[in-house]
Amino acid sequence: MTLHALHDAATVARLAGAPCPECESLALSTENPSEVLFAFVGSNPLAPDWLVDLDLPGERIACWSGTLDPDAATSGDLFRAHPHNWMQPGGEALARLLDEITPGLERHGRRLCLVPHARHVLNDVQGSINLIRERAGSPIEVALAPASLLTPSMLGTLEDHLARCFETLAEHAPFLFLHDVQVDVEDDRLLPTPLGEGILDQEIVRRMIDRHWPEDRPIVIPAGDLAAQGAWLSGS
Repeated sequence: MTLHALHDAATVARLAGAPCPECESLALSTENPSEVLFAFVGSNPLAPDWLVDLDLPGERIACWSGTLDPDAATSGDLFRAHPHNWMQPGGEALARLLDEITPGLERHGRRLCLVPHARHVLNDVQGSINLIRERAGSPIEVALAPASLLTPSMLGTLEDHLARCFETLAEHAPFLFLHDVQVDVEDDRLLPTPLGEGILDQEIVRRMIDRHWPEDRPIVIPAGDLAAQGAWLSGS
């Protein structure tokens, strides 16, 4: 298992005695922390003032596909439901962003990997595979992030939803971003939490990984108790 953990970028920089990079977090190998799989830019890429530093650590930059919620910046919540994210304006806004950023990525030899989320523009399996096919041959990628695509209503048929995610997207994804979830009843959404601290069925998740995810391809987990999360993944 090739395991990476998503660490706070400011904390990593402070420990290394280096300037803080312009990103939220860094995915570092658990075997060799100097190995950066990607830098994660956690702000809203569809905001009018969004900028990304193409000289961030690692050859890959990861980000959300974004939201058209006009109040996202002031509320500090990128994950409120907004209907335009699921309609034509959302797809058009994301396409414009990718068209604009692709030439710079190519010049710098970098890749941009979108992390889907159920409340963002790239919000389901079909939309993810469509974008992968549309951007084939470009530096645009899509991560396999099955828990981020879940909603509370999907938990009763969890295995079906995870199977569709893995069967459709695992072949194309550069990494698997995996976390557990807890239910936010007030807002009818799932909140991310380290593996083993939520309600995901461990056996179902491990079965999907064993069937569909190559051992030599990276799995990225949240920072936290890495030993406990590794044990959860291995079934021990």
